[in-house]
Amino acid sequence: MKAIQIKSYGGPEVIEYVDLPDPEPGPGQVLVKAHSLGVGYPDVLLRTGVYKWKPALPTILGNEMSGHIVGIGPGVEGFTEGQPVLVFGTGGGRYAEYNAIDTGLVTPLPESVDLEDAVSIPNYLVGWAMLYGIAHLDRTRAAYINGAAGGMGTALLDMCRAEGIATIAGVSSEEKCAFVEQLGPIGTVNYSREDVAEKVLSVTKGRGVDVSFDQLGGPAFVHNLDMMAPLGLVILYNALAGPPDEDLFKGLRDRRGHSLGVQCFSLHAFDEDPQAKEAIFAALVEKFAAGVFAPPIYDRLPMRDARQAHELMDSRQILGKLILKP
Repeated sequence: MKAIQIKSYGGPEVIEYVDLPDPEPGPGQVLVKAHSLGVGYPDVLLRTGVYKWKPALPTILGNEMSGHIVGIGPGVEGFTEGQPVLVFGTGGGRYAEYNAIDTGLVTPLPESVDLEDAVSIPNYLVGWAMLYGIAHLDRTRAAYINGAAGGMGTALLDMCRAEGIATIAGVSSEEKCAFVEQLGPIGTVNYSREDVAEKVLSVTKGRGVDVSFDQLGGPAFVHNLDMMAPLGLVILYNALAGPPDEDLFKGLRDRRGHSLGVQCFSLHAFDEDPQAKEAIFAALVEKFAAGVFAPPIYDRLPMRDARQAHELMDSRQILGKLILKP
């Protein structure tokens, strides 16, 4: 089979399009033939070697795959050949024509779920865990979403829209502002040239937002606490821009009249509770089957062009979800 492999960590140049033996499903596994492969930022973290849960080299990249079961290993029940499924696991291995995979990483899909849309479900999984599991939904009227033009950001915009939560979309260019304006926010912020806190307070007429979904962090993180409404919560699910310039504890104490909170989130918090993750998957599959969510797809590239896909990721050009096709 064809696969995308790395033998060392680095830039897109370390990506290789290789031939590997076709896998066979072992006990407790199914064999899945790929239909679509999702490209996400965790793939970049794995490629560069900074991902905490990275496997040993050489390794196949990729965390998200949709396809059909074409083989069933010994002891497997509840799965059938020809069944459409989503395969999701955070340790790589998905960029390949076939995956022999433990059934615990396989989510059955109804025929009504588009298999290209399905590779965005893991983005919605992270968003669901944050929106419903951490944010205080009963008092969330407005949310700020950083990096709103990417696969994760568009998923959060979509989910907030479905809940009737007003959103403000933070992006890094005017092109991205124009893109996310089509997704229904009440305002946009070009954080490459605008003060985020000032713009958010302006859009919300001084009230601020109840939740900030932030994957950047960065030097202005403490200053941006000024855009939070009383009892507001910042959910930091990455720190792509590095640590804040100011002391976070002091910043929170200085704003103690607003009683703000900051929570660092990782989906790995569910590693010891797979049933909770399965329940979220089930809810999301139902929503996707009903057409509630509509992830925007940026482009579909042949799997052999995975290097180009990662160049696009590194250049932060992607608007929506990027997909590889085997």
